[in-house]
Amino acid sequence: MAGRPPTAAEYRRVYATLAYQFDEKVARALTHPPEDLKVELSGTGRVRYVWRGDSMILTLRASDGLFALSIEACNIIVRAVEPPRFRVVIMRGEAGNIKGNIMRPVVVDLDPGLRPGDEVIVVDEDDVVVGVGKLKLPPLTVKNVEKGEIVRVRRLAGEV
Repeated sequence: MAGRPPTAAEYRRVYATLAYQFDEKVARALTHPPEDLKVELSGTGRVRYVWRGDSMILTLRASDGLFALSIEACNIIVRAVEPPRFRVVIMRGEAGNIKGNIMRPVVVDLDPGLRPGDEVIVVDEDDVVVGVGKLKLPPLTVKNVEKGEIVRVRRLAGEV
């Protein structure tokens, strides 16, 4: 594992970014206890990666200053918040068929508070994390279309 313990300012920045991107409950779940966290800095001196124990859980995206989640971070969030918060729910048994995106026919439910471009956790109907990616359409549109790409999956559970 790389990294070092975050300074107080770095910790506050990570916490504030998570609270903005998700909510305080998620920020607390991902950053507590603070002594378990390690950070790795980018060439510009900003936090780029956040580690919890031996697992890298967050990567700061340079494009928008928000975090991309690891599967481990998704599991922490799923345990911390009630469904369907921050989730796109797919049909039971479809996890093995996912190759790079989630298409409308397999979507059962999703958090109505999501927006296109949001980082979303893909779970099955048993609330088991299947993957993580970016939402492509607004929830209202998802409920009113019959086909099309809903989530661009970045990482599937079980991938290295």
